[in-house]
Amino acid sequence: MRRVYFIILAVGLLFLSFNLGMTTAGNYPPETLLDLVNLQGFEETETVEETIDTEDPETPEEPVLEEEKEEEVKEPEPDLRTAKMVTTGNIIAHLLQIHQAEIANGEYDFSPSFEVVAPYLQDADLTVGDLEVMQASKDIVSPGNGLTGYTGYPEFNAPPEFSEALFEAGINIFTLANNHALDRGLEGLQMTIEHLRNLGASTFGAYLNQNEHDKPLIIEVDGINIALLGYTYGLNGNVIPRGHEYSVNLIPDFEDISPIIADIEAARSHGADLVAVFNHWGAETSHEPQPQRLREIAEEFVEAGADLIIGGHPKYIQPFEWFFFEEEDGSERAALAIYSQGSFISNQHEGDGFNSIYNEFGLLLDIDITKNLDSKETWISGMDYEITWVHREWRHRVLPVSEVLSSASPKDYNLTGYDFDRLRKIYDFSVDVLNYYNHEEDKARAMAISERLYHKAYDKE
Repeated sequence: MRRVYFIILAVGLLFLSFNLGMTTAGNYPPETLLDLVNLQGFEETETVEETIDTEDPETPEEPVLEEEKEEEVKEPEPDLRTAKMVTTGNIIAHLLQIHQAEIANGEYDFSPSFEVVAPYLQDADLTVGDLEVMQASKDIVSPGNGLTGYTGYPEFNAPPEFSEALFEAGINIFTLANNHALDRGLEGLQMTIEHLRNLGASTFGAYLNQNEHDKPLIIEVDGINIALLGYTYGLNGNVIPRGHEYSVNLIPDFEDISPIIADIEAARSHGADLVAVFNHWGAETSHEPQPQRLREIAEEFVEAGADLIIGGHPKYIQPFEWFFFEEEDGSERAALAIYSQGSFISNQHEGDGFNSIYNEFGLLLDIDITKNLDSKETWISGMDYEITWVHREWRHRVLPVSEVLSSASPKDYNLTGYDFDRLRKIYDFSVDVLNYYNHEEDKARAMAISERLYHKAYDKE
């Protein structure tokens, strides 16, 4: 009986549970249970999934194609630097120039002489002038004629404002190796050197001590080292005091040039990338280098390692000449000589003892120097020039002749029609003189060498 009872009870409970489930089927699971599931299980699971979606460390990166990698690796550009150098002809101040420049109370203003040409001088990293005028005080006595004060020919000494105007116009380097270096003796030369350096200019060719003399002047421009060497044929009979032989680079008549050869080689050993040699030499009134041996000397300088030969002293413009040499590696090197740049400024003119108009003209030489800082190769990469004329009737203004000839009117430069026509004739003649040794043809060859060096730098042959 007891077993039957339990069977009946179990069936009843089962029937009751079924009915309860049917009545609550529309509200299952219960709200309290749903809340519990949301709090303890569902939301936590959803958060974990979001974390996994946003911070999956095992997500593989997209592969980079080999072509893309090659495009990212670029060859470095060659490091090519270029410096510009401008050089002038003889710089002289005669007595008339000094009188014209005096304004009042012993003060002087030479700036009008250079106001037109200044942009040509300032458009360079180095502008070198051949200064033949001492800047000594008025009480220093000249060794030859016992002169004092400010004087012109034959022993030049100008007010300090003269070189100040030159420096302001753009000439920042002066060679002092010339026949007028001792016009006021050793003391006057030393005062001149100190005055120029106090302005901020560099000097060479004359020195204050032996150490300066023995170390070549090397000017660094943007990684390019340019050596400047200067020499003179004589000193107008003045004698360098014993014990001060270092004071001027004197090479009597350029007969024994071995000291210059040694200096060129020394400049190279001191790290010069380019060597420029400034020579005060030759006959004063000739359109060709005289004696002709000067051409052989220039070639010897180039063989020793010089790249530029710059001549001074003759009052006339003389020709360009290019030299070409084969280097040890088989490459070709070009070097340039200008035997005389004529007169940059002076009072010498037609009918003034020289009986010629040609001593009124000069030349500005414009040289571009390029260096490949990777290979250390250095070469002349550009060359140009400007012919200049001194307008005596207009405060001795130095005028660029090509600029004057291209002007709308001669009156723009205080010129008459006669002056204008004369300038054109002398300009054309001067161009012919400069080309006398096949300058144009050889310049094209030199620029072809430059072009090959550019291609070599980029092609990395």
